[in-house]
Amino acid sequence: MLIELEKARTRKNVVRIFREELDGPDSWSDGFVVDANEEMVLLQLVDDSVRLNGYQILFLEDISDFAHPAPFNDFQKRVLALREEEVVDPEVDLDDLAVLLMDISEEYGLVTLHREEVEPDSCEIGRVIRADAVTYELEEIGSDARWFDDTFEYDLYDITRIEFGGAYEEALLMANEDMGEDSYELSDDYPDDDRAEDE
Repeated sequence: MLIELEKARTRKNVVRIFREELDGPDSWSDGFVVDANEEMVLLQLVDDSVRLNGYQILFLEDISDFAHPAPFNDFQKRVLALREEEVVDPEVDLDDLAVLLMDISEEYGLVTLHREEVEPDSCEIGRVIRADAVTYELEEIGSDARWFDDTFEYDLYDITRIEFGGAYEEALLMANEDMGEDSYELSDDYPDDDRAEDE
């Protein structure tokens, strides 16, 4: 598989990747292979509107099948060329998962992390503030674009999919930055009055 992914990268073709066990037979990712190693592949995604929309990292062990080139490769490449959208290498290192998460958080501000084997219907979005060989600590942002007061620790190797640099992550950051003093949620466990008394 790694050889075929490298061919797709060299030929600058769109690939279609399936993860049937995690996503079902009717879901896939279309994108350009930016980098790959024996464990992971980094794609720049092509979305349904035929635009480049962020990056996705998948684990090769989860991939059930892939098509190279993707079914609409020629059309997608033509539209992207007409829109003057070009593949850009985010220059992240796939060799160390913990370092990878820290680098993405620092460079892009947010990372979307899926743990589909333990939480199939949800994901976490935030910035990784600490990571080691076993766990990572995440400062999460909610769908209202406010940071949670608390951080949360997760098992590193529960991660099944990583996404960053897309339109949704950008929208969350833009809205959060515009909120000023309201950019953080207040934890239910620590109401303002209690904090003031403690101080």
